[in-house]
Amino acid sequence: MHHATDAIRRGGPMIDYDDLAQLADKILEIADDEVPVLAEIIDDLEPEVRSELLFSDFLNAYQVFYYFFREQPDILVDERLSLVPASAVQKGVLADERDLLELIFIVEDEIPQILVSDGEEILRRFSGPAAYHEAVRWADEQA
Repeated sequence: MHHATDAIRRGGPMIDYDDLAQLADKILEIADDEVPVLAEIIDDLEPEVRSELLFSDFLNAYQVFYYFFREQPDILVDERLSLVPASAVQKGVLADERDLLELIFIVEDEIPQILVSDGEEILRRFSGPAAYHEAVRWADEQA
């Protein structure tokens, strides 16, 4: 099932843009819009290639969110993140709004986090596999 990754297991310098584009197309074709399958394929990539793909414009922020947290958020979050290129997650992407608080998905130094902001400053940072649920729970408790 993961034969798409065999083509890039050659080591050496960073994968070039055209090769990354072809790899992304092949992976997305194999995954067939199944984000859990996509995450499994990405797991099998070499770390450098995985990183380049996760933060490229070939994937969207939802696919990266799922890759790191292995969960499907509610449909509004899914749709919001699906419209943003994966490259934006390194700067932060608005994932959810809870009352007057914003939940921002960001990956810093390859560590995925959910930041809770009041729109002006970061109130809390959550990381780890349950970061999204913990951030939602904390934000809801503030209401």
